[in-house]
Amino acid sequence: MTVIAHLSDPHLDTTPLRLRRFEAALAAASSMPGLDAVVVSGDLADHGADEEYAQFFAALPVDIPTLVVPGNHDDSEAMLRSQARAGREPALSAAIDVAGVRLVGLDSHLDSRVEGRLSPETLDFARHAALAADGPVVLVMHHPPVPVGHDVADDWNLQNLPDLEALIAEQPRIIGVFTGHVHTALAATFAGVPVLGAPGIVSTMRLGSRVNPIADSRAMPGVALHVVDGTRIRTVFHYLSPAEL
Repeated sequence: MTVIAHLSDPHLDTTPLRLRRFEAALAAASSMPGLDAVVVSGDLADHGADEEYAQFFAALPVDIPTLVVPGNHDDSEAMLRSQARAGREPALSAAIDVAGVRLVGLDSHLDSRVEGRLSPETLDFARHAALAADGPVVLVMHHPPVPVGHDVADDWNLQNLPDLEALIAEQPRIIGVFTGHVHTALAATFAGVPVLGAPGIVSTMRLGSRVNPIADSRAMPGVALHVVDGTRIRTVFHYLSPAEL
């Protein structure tokens, strides 16, 4: 079995409060027995600034394999530059192998845009990564390929759904997709595989189609804990208590 902690949308802005929420979520995830990897599915920084990325990468655990992908609040050049400064391989799409599972992080973001798209280059990267895998493959991206039932948020999701559907259909090793972006726990199916979204770190999307604000920054941050057993994925969503912040 492979145990993966999945966090999303910390939106770090150099303030102590947001960093504390992110670090508390990381601490809760890291306490999971047998943890094999941590993934963060986008919106690492709130404004795409170097100082925000420095804060983010300094907070990541050094003794657990990690995979991160950009979200719509992230900036490509700043993220690549900050990865290099943090001693990490600069990449917007990347793959890691952990305990028999290949995690393939895909860049679905478009600089200065809210909605997402997988470019031909990103789809080719995913295709080659899946073909070279020895075991099951899980895709990690920011934008979910399914609606969540919010009149506003559903216009901001992944746009080129047929391309992702074709990728999954032609690569039988792909057993699931991990996403973020909508700041809420998510469980759905797309192209015959589960889509599992992590709760938001910085805030939680309000129920229904309510806006102004669309998200509640007072809600507790959450973590998705995925256990991959063969081709099956079991997910538990854990929310922190106020005492953990």
